Amino acid sequence: MAAYIFKRKKRSLSKRLARLTYFVLFVFVVYKYFPRFSYERIEDVEYGRRLAAKLNTSKNEFYPPDQACRFPILDPFDPSIMKFVEHPKPLNCVKHQPEFTFIQGNEVFSNSDLGKQHNLNGLQFRYFRKANGSDASVFYEKWKPFPSSGKLSLNTWSGVSIKGSYNKNATYANVYPSIEPLYGLTQNKIDPVYRPNVLIIGIDSISRSNFIRNLPLTYKQVNSDLQFSKQCLQIDDNTFPNMAAVLTGHKATVQKSEFFENPQREFIDDWPFIWKNFSKVGFTTMLAEEQPGIFSYKAPGFKKQPTNVYLRSYAKLLTDEPSYEPYCFSDKPEALLILESIERFMESQTSVKNPYFVFSFLWKLSHDLTYQIERLDKILSEWFKKIHGKNLLRNTLLFVTSDHGNRFDDIRQDFRQDYKQIGQKKLTNNLFRMTCHFDFYETLVDVVKGDYGNTNRPRLKNRGYSLFRDVPKERTCNDIDVEEHFCVCQTEEKLSIDDPLAITSSTAILAEINRNLDPVKEKCLPVNLSKIMSAEKLTANNKVRDNNRYHFDKLLSDKNVTNLISFVRVTLKTEPGNGVFEGVVQITQASGEDSRIISAITGYENISRINSYGQSANCVSMTHRFLEKFCTCKESFP
Repeated sequence: MAAYIFKRKKRSLSKRLARLTYFVLFVFVVYKYFPRFSYERIEDVEYGRRLAAKLNTSKNEFYPPDQACRFPILDPFDPSIMKFVEHPKPLNCVKHQPEFTFIQGNEVFSNSDLGKQHNLNGLQFRYFRKANGSDASVFYEKWKPFPSSGKLSLNTWSGVSIKGSYNKNATYANVYPSIEPLYGLTQNKIDPVYRPNVLIIGIDSISRSNFIRNLPLTYKQVNSDLQFSKQCLQIDDNTFPNMAAVLTGHKATVQKSEFFENPQREFIDDWPFIWKNFSKVGFTTMLAEEQPGIFSYKAPGFKKQPTNVYLRSYAKLLTDEPSYEPYCFSDKPEALLILESIERFMESQTSVKNPYFVFSFLWKLSHDLTYQIERLDKILSEWFKKIHGKNLLRNTLLFVTSDHGNRFDDIRQDFRQDYKQIGQKKLTNNLFRMTCHFDFYETLVDVVKGDYGNTNRPRLKNRGYSLFRDVPKERTCNDIDVEEHFCVCQTEEKLSIDDPLAITSSTAILAEINRNLDPVKEKCLPVNLSKIMSAEKLTANNKVRDNNRYHFDKLLSDKNVTNLISFVRVTLKTEPGNGVFEGVVQITQASGEDSRIISAITGYENISRINSYGQSANCVSMTHRFLEKFCTCKESFP
């Protein structure tokens, strides 16, 4: 792609933070090789700056006049945001015990020579697997002596725990996951239609700008082979509804779910997860979360094992077992242990020529503080280089993706820069089109059907478009059923916090929060305004209006509508609990000439909590989880 210089107006710095422009990397790898790069940190940051100059191209070049929705093209290294950027110390997982055991393939071996050096004795093992009928429990077999042969197979189990003692008083412990199906490693009956493997690496709470700024090594490693979508919109708050859209194609938000089951109270085994479709055509499937939680955080999750290989029990043990260093288990980062398990799975399935589908999600380093993800950069980039060197990316469709941008970091509160073979031409055309998680799902449907870019194929609820076909330029948020709060198809104007629109909107947000809290008023304190932090007036651009798009059930281009309808986004702090909320309010004024405010309307789905509530909402976690973002428990304030 040719380089263009994007001359940015100052007002673009007021655009939404990357929560509304979540990051998606789309890489299609077919017998290609990642280039080798040097890994000096300073050089890579400079590389990121040069790359940003290419990415921040002319809007006139990439946004045609007939395109309805235009996201801001942000500079990840803009001075206005760099003052908030921190660089964490490298992740240092100190070696606290000798490696008395190690894993190869799906077998665990003991190092007898090393054991003799350190007087290792009482080496034992016990298998584990997901307990029947529960996603939260782990079933353990009894402890047994480690085999005298020095080799232990993990077949038919989810993994194994190891323990022993050495040097008299020291304790040895380790955990290993199985990377083969419970029924063992066999060659699948494969559908004859060509389909590539699918490898999805998800990273929690990271935007496109975060990725370029905090993961320059990884970005540099994969950049030559990727297609980088610059206009991706999140569906809703939190990981669950966004990843549910990717994996099922359905909407499953608090206020609007297309499923009969309540995922907070019922198992979701019957949901139409896309990995089921891949299984039917001969793929071996794997679900690997670093910290189990997308489908089981304060929820039942899966009654039965959902995929052929399911790392939940292993990841739960990594989380529950004591650790000497944060984000580490023994002498390795927890994220690396998950990645290495995926690598062994890929090797295992490749050895018997089985196609595979992997969905993985890394949580811990990125969820709370944006900059902490930088500690994953070297780990992730070297892992990509390693699996490429083993030819494990041959014939593989690789997605590197996220659920949404950061929601809880201070950068969100203090800064408002919102910052090649099959269908290659379509992928390129779609780089600057508005895309979303539903498109990700439709792309996976194309792959599982082995039918790429077929415009005649029915689409689920006509919301998503496969990235192997053209995404319409006239597409708006209404077309994909995204709430106004998460839409960026507007221009915006900064308001004074004393503006009547800001004050009225703040009052509406507080009233809506307290209205939602009314059913739990015996448990939760009412909220009051501490201060208005910022306010912006949002206006649909002319193209959206001319396309007769609806907003809050008002047809903006209807000439019979004389009222002036605007949307105001307010960030405010409440008390007690110091909650920070961002909400969008529909303001109706008498007319363009008469500024009298007739109504101010908002809803649950249009209000987000953008700082962490920690344990302060525990009193409603199990009964009214959707109110956690609003509730400050009375028991927290004796």
